[in-house]
Amino acid sequence: YQQKRIEEISLFIKNWRLNEGLSQREFSQLAGIHPNSLYHLERMGLYNILTLLKCIDATCLTVSQFFEGME
Repeated sequence: YQQKRIEEISLFIKNWRLNEGLSQREFSQLAGIHPNSLYHLERMGLYNILTLLKCIDATCLTVSQFFEGME
């Protein structure tokens, strides 16, 4: 169950980035994270809470908005 949640979070960030027309490098610069961190988040669902919060901030969504509708 937790793995599914992690995948949903990773997919949301990837889809948001793609919808905005941003490369991984561009989004990682926007978020202030290393491109490898974004790669690991999107491909493997591996991230720490600070990386996740920086990515959420880069989407200009609040934490509540980001998680709205997720289980």
